Amino acid sequence: LATGQAAKIDKANISKDTKFVVHLDLDAFRASKIGITLLEKIREDEGREKLDALVEIIGFDPLTAIHGATMFGTGEEDDGIIVMKHKADNAKLLAFMKLDEHYRKTEHGKHEIHGVGDRSDGERGYISFVNDTTAVLAPSRELVGVGIDLVNGKGAAIKVPSSLQSAGKKTKNAFLVAYANVEDLKDYIDNESVNKMAKRAALSLGESDEKLILSISVDALDTDAAENMETMVNGLIGFAKLSQDENPEVKDILKGLKVTRNEANVSVHFSVGVDKLFELIDP
Repeated sequence: LATGQAAKIDKANISKDTKFVVHLDLDAFRASKIGITLLEKIREDEGREKLDALVEIIGFDPLTAIHGATMFGTGEEDDGIIVMKHKADNAKLLAFMKLDEHYRKTEHGKHEIHGVGDRSDGERGYISFVNDTTAVLAPSRELVGVGIDLVNGKGAAIKVPSSLQSAGKKTKNAFLVAYANVEDLKDYIDNESVNKMAKRAALSLGESDEKLILSISVDALDTDAAENMETMVNGLIGFAKLSQDENPEVKDILKGLKVTRNEANVSVHFSVGVDKLFELIDP
């Protein structure tokens, strides 16, 4: 577990007006059985040669050099910031970026902001290497500036919701946690059922005792909405059970699925052995 501590979520790096957060802990993923297996598979499947070529160009191995990344935003289009913890060679990576004909440099205080990509196709992006181990990425200079201030302790940090704090505790080795204030994001969510039932949602994905663990917690608008949500999920599970005799793998999956409700909160917990998971998905 000590190998995963460097990339844990840092609330000081998340803006207070954030409506959603997604945190990926790649140190924890690499320490898990599923991570070890998948990364070895990537390198085996004619990927080693391509990875070596990429490392030669950018100066670091993306499968090992990135500790973790936190993405957050308000839900509005092109309003998202990524704060990345890494051990890459900033100088070599910057030299590679400068090969882009559209490269431009601006400043935010004492920090440089580097822009690459053609503005005409909407693919332009911006990055600042705030320090040796932290980079901020965003679709605009202004947002990168916000990220720089947050990393330097000059911004207003989020008060981490209890659902997000507890999400990462669902497993011994959580490598993905996410949170969304659904109520405040309803203008950007097309699904009316979600807007009418959910208030907040949190997710945790990780590994415990060689089992893949997925936990989803949803705070409903009220107890009636929670009951409806629980009924819907159990209905889907019941429908899936109808085919388990013909599809034994469905039976194995359903064994690890559990739905619970506590007043206005609905939780879905799923676990499956990592070996069993690979057996199910490996053609």
